[in-house]
Amino acid sequence: MLFCTRAATAQQVPSDSSRADSMRTVRMAPMVVTATRSEKVLEDVAVPVSVITSDIMEREGALRLGDVLAYEMGMALFDDHGMGLQVQGFASDYTLILLDGEPVIGRTAGTLDVDRITVKGLSHLEIVRGPSSSLYGSEALAGVVNLITAPPAEGMQGSASFRIGSHATSDMTLQMEGGRERLGARLVVNRYASDGYDLTPGIYGPTTPSFADWTGDLRSRMVFSDRVLVRLGARATIENQESVFASETDGLLEDRYNDEGRRLEWSIHPEIKVRLSDKVRLNTTLYGTSYQTETHHRRQDDGFVNYEDEFDQTLAKAEMQVDVLWDTKHLTNLGGGVIGEQIGGSRYGETGSDPNPESTQAYFFAQHEWLASDLLHFNTSVRFDNHSDYAARVTPKFAVLVRPSGKIRLRASVGSGFKAPAFRQLYLSFTNPAGGYSVFGSLPMDEGIRQLEAEGQIEQKFFAISQLDPLLAENSVAFNLGGSVEPFAWLTVQANAFHNNVRDLIETQPVAQKTNGSFVYGYFNLARIYTRGIELEASIKSQLVKQSSLDISLGYQFLQARDREVVTALKEGTVFGRRPNGRDYRLGLEDYTGMFGRSPHSASLRAAYINRDLDLIVSIQGRWRSRYGYRDLDGNNLANRSDEFVPDYAVLGAAITKSFTVVQTVEAVVQVGLDNAFNHTYPTSVPSLPGRRGYVSLEFNF
Repeated sequence: MLFCTRAATAQQVPSDSSRADSMRTVRMAPMVVTATRSEKVLEDVAVPVSVITSDIMEREGALRLGDVLAYEMGMALFDDHGMGLQVQGFASDYTLILLDGEPVIGRTAGTLDVDRITVKGLSHLEIVRGPSSSLYGSEALAGVVNLITAPPAEGMQGSASFRIGSHATSDMTLQMEGGRERLGARLVVNRYASDGYDLTPGIYGPTTPSFADWTGDLRSRMVFSDRVLVRLGARATIENQESVFASETDGLLEDRYNDEGRRLEWSIHPEIKVRLSDKVRLNTTLYGTSYQTETHHRRQDDGFVNYEDEFDQTLAKAEMQVDVLWDTKHLTNLGGGVIGEQIGGSRYGETGSDPNPESTQAYFFAQHEWLASDLLHFNTSVRFDNHSDYAARVTPKFAVLVRPSGKIRLRASVGSGFKAPAFRQLYLSFTNPAGGYSVFGSLPMDEGIRQLEAEGQIEQKFFAISQLDPLLAENSVAFNLGGSVEPFAWLTVQANAFHNNVRDLIETQPVAQKTNGSFVYGYFNLARIYTRGIELEASIKSQLVKQSSLDISLGYQFLQARDREVVTALKEGTVFGRRPNGRDYRLGLEDYTGMFGRSPHSASLRAAYINRDLDLIVSIQGRWRSRYGYRDLDGNNLANRSDEFVPDYAVLGAAITKSFTVVQTVEAVVQVGLDNAFNHTYPTSVPSLPGRRGYVSLEFNF
C-alpha cells in the first residue's frame, strides 16, 4: 500500500508474506499511526512526530508517563493540579492524551496528570507536535500524545518485576501473555505506591501525600479470517491517597485534619478491522470510559467532615473509518462518529441548574494523501465537529513532504486547531467556604448571580450578566517548517520552526464583588496569544565495536509565548513594575519573558551505552530549563522581578541495567538508578522535585 512503500514496524502482513495487508504482526522499521490515522513510515510523515520505544523507557527506569516525557525535546512538565504537559508553549489542556487512539479523560482545572498513568505494558509513545484538530478535534490544538500498548505475542511468556526506592516508593508489575496465530491475550497488573515526601518540615503535613495505585490492563486479539480482526482492550485503575494538614489563623495552629482521596477510572475498547478488498479497509471502534474522584477532610479530634468534594465524568464514543487505496499514489481516509459525555459532582448544579450536565457531539473527518512523485508527498485533512454546547467547527490542515534525496526530508504544514470550552467553563457552580469567593461557568452565571443577589451577598456587578455573549471555542492557525538530514550514517539532525496564533482564549476575570469583599469570577473569551519557537535535535547512533553501541540524543527548544495585549501595552509604556522597596518603574518589551510557566530556553539529553556481550546498559538522561515566571507580586500580571521567577535548573538521572540467564528459560534483569542527581528542590513552585532519589529493581522474564 501507499503507506508501506518503505520498511515499517508493526506492519500487518499475511502468513505467506506475499500480500500487503493481514492480521499477523512482524517487527520491522519504525512506523507511526497517530499523525495520519493510518500506518506510515516515521521518516515519511509530513508533520513533526517523534517516537519513544519501550526499550528507551525500560533502560531509563521510567515508571509513569511523566518520567518519559520529561526528557523529550520540546516537552515541558509543569505543576498545576497535577503534573501537566506543555507542548510548543501551550498549557496542559491543549494537548490530547490518547491510549491506543482513544482519549484519556479526567482533568483538574484543565490539567491531565501524566504521573497517574503507568507505562508498563506499552509498546511505544507517538508524539505529534502542532495542531491535530483536523483529525482529532478539541484538546488537540497543541498536539497529541498517543500511548500504544504492546500487542499480545504468540506462544506463552511473562514477566514479574519489583522496584523499591527513596520515600518508600515501590512498583510491582506482573505481566502474562500468550496465544496462537489467530488468538492471543495479555494481562498486566501494576501496583505503584509511595509514602510521599515532605520538603517543608516546619509546616504540618507532607508536600505530597502517600498513595497506593493499582492498574490492570487486558489486551486481546482474535483473527476470524485473513480479512477480519477483532481486538478488545480493557483497563482499570484505583488509587487511594492519605495526607494531613492543619488550618491556621494569623499564624496560630488551629485544627488538624486528615485528607483522604480516592480515584477510580476504567475504560473498555472493542475494535473490529475488516479488509473488504485489497484496496478498502474498514475499522469500527467503540469506547467507553469513566473517571471518578472523591475527597474528604476529617478533623482528627472528632472525625468531623469539614470538606468533601466529588467528581465523576463518563464518555462514550462510536467511530467508523474507511481507508481507500485508489492506486499506488492516492490514499483516502474517511471517518466519523458520535461522542456523548456527562459530568457530575458537588461543584455542579448548586444554582439549580442540571447537576449532571451532558453534551453530545457528531463529527466527520477526511484525509487524502497524494504521492505526487518520489520528491513530493502531499497530505490534506479536514474535520467537521457539531457540538451541542458551542458552534460547529471546521478545521483544515495541509502538509507537504519534500524528499530531495534519501538522506534529506523537508516538511511544511499549516493548519487550524480549536479548543472547546471545558465543562468547568460552561457548568461550574462553586463557592469556596473558606475564601468566600464564587466561580460560575458561562451557563449558570446569570442564575448564580441572581441567587447571590437575593441572598444579599452582592455589593456591585461589573457587567450586565444577562447580556454577555456565550463562550466561543478557542481557535488557532499554526505553521510548522522544518526537516531532517542524515549527513553521516551515524548522525541525524532535525529542526522545526513553529508559530501558533490563538484567538478567543478563555480566561477568568471578576464579574461582581461580594459584600464580604471577595469576588465572583466567570469565564470569557478575552485574550489573543501567540507561541513561536525553534526545536533542534541531534541523534547519534554509533557502533563502537562489534557488540557495543552508543546512542545519544540532544535536544534544544527556544520558545516565545506571549499575550498580544501585554505586548501592545508594553510598547505603549503603560505597564509598571514595583520594586521590593515600593518604588514603581516603567516596563519595556525587553522585560517581558513571556507567559507564566514557560521557559524561553530548554534542553534535553538521552544517552545510552549498550554492550551486548556483557548484557549491560548504562543510561543517562537529563533536562534543563531556563528561569520562568511563577507568580505576580507587584500586581501587573507579569513576572518581572527576580522573586517572581523559578530559577533555571537542571535534572540529571542515570541507570545501570544488567541482564543474565538464571536457567535456560528464565532471564533476570537488575537495574540500579538515581534521579535528580543535583538534588534540586523548590517546595512551593516545583513540588514534584523531591530531591535526590535512588532505586533498585529486579525483573524476571520467563
